[in-house]
Amino acid sequence: MTGIFSGWLALAGLPATALAGWLLRRFARGSFVRRMRPHFAIGYAALAVTLIHAWFSTAAMRGADSTGIWLATFALLALILQTLVGSNLQSPGAYRAPLRKWHLLLFAIVLGLAIGHVALNAAF
Repeated sequence: MTGIFSGWLALAGLPATALAGWLLRRFARGSFVRRMRPHFAIGYAALAVTLIHAWFSTAAMRGADSTGIWLATFALLALILQTLVGSNLQSPGAYRAPLRKWHLLLFAIVLGLAIGHVALNAAF
């Protein structure tokens, strides 16, 4: 049961993190790093919950669709990469504009892979 709950929580964390980042970037006041802290916290929490989901779901993988498992594996790897890219966005510099594009692209990739995983392996 922990695997199912953590999976849905991890999936919900993806758009919640993106929405928080978008809202905070446009409407919050203060220094960039200070106003984006909730986005960072939700993003790190989403990664943590995803890792917890992966850990607790491994025992229930027997009979699961192997394509869905591969999608989940690639989604987890892309999410780790997205976290690394996002952590580099916290420092000032000219490199941030292209890095932001990679961060957004990785979000779309992670979300697509996660939705594919849910479609093939979810216990509705």
